[in-house]
Amino acid sequence: MTTLDLTKIARWPASNDEAESGSAYVRLARPLTRSQIVDAATRLIARRGDHRIPWPSIAVEAGGEPFGVAPDWLDDLPALIDQCYARTAQALSDSLLRGETAPGNALDKIAAFLVAALEARRELGTLLSFRRGRNLPDALQRRLHERDMMVRTRLKRLLEQGVREGSLARRNPDSACELILASLMVPDVAVTDPEQLIWDSELVELLLAALAEPHPTESR
Repeated sequence: MTTLDLTKIARWPASNDEAESGSAYVRLARPLTRSQIVDAATRLIARRGDHRIPWPSIAVEAGGEPFGVAPDWLDDLPALIDQCYARTAQALSDSLLRGETAPGNALDKIAAFLVAALEARRELGTLLSFRRGRNLPDALQRRLHERDMMVRTRLKRLLEQGVREGSLARRNPDSACELILASLMVPDVAVTDPEQLIWDSELVELLLAALAEPHPTESR
C-alpha cells in the first residue's frame, strides 16, 4: 500500500453518519491539541487492528466533535501513524531507563521497568505493538522494526543481568520478552477505571512470579 493510498484512506468516512456530518464541517470551539489527536489515533489503531483512522473518528475519540475541521498536518497520514508508534517507543524507552537505573537485582530492575511502563500505558491509553505494520509503507515498516529491536535488545539486557539460577528470565530472555510485551501491548485499557491500578499491580506480581519460576539449571 502506498503513501498516497494511506492518505486517501484517512479521508474515507467511517460510516454514512460521518459522511453526512462531513458536509457540515464547522470549526471546533476548543481545537484539539496535537498530543490529544496523536493519543486518540493511537487508541483507535490499537482497538481496530488497522490504520484506517478517519478524522471524525479521531475527533470523537479525542473528546471533540465529529464535524470539526481537521488540522492541515493530518493530510499526511503516514506521518501521523509514525508519531503514534514513536510515542509508544518513547514511553518504553523511558520505562527501560527507569529499570536500567533502578537499584537492586535483575528482578528489582524488571519490576521498576514494569511499573513505569504500566504508568505510561495508563497515561497514553495503550501501547502499540511494533509488529502490526505489515500494510504500511516500507519506510514506516523499517522504523517499526528498528523500534521493536531497540526495545527487545534493552529488555533482554535487563533480563540477562540475573544470576544463573535457572529462571525463565535468565535462561530464555526471548520468551520472557514476548511474555512482557504481550502483557503490556493489549488493545484497550480502562484508563479511567480506579480498579486499573489494582489490575496493573497484580499484573506486575504475576509477571515477576513467572520470570522467577525456577527451571532446570543449565549444565556448564
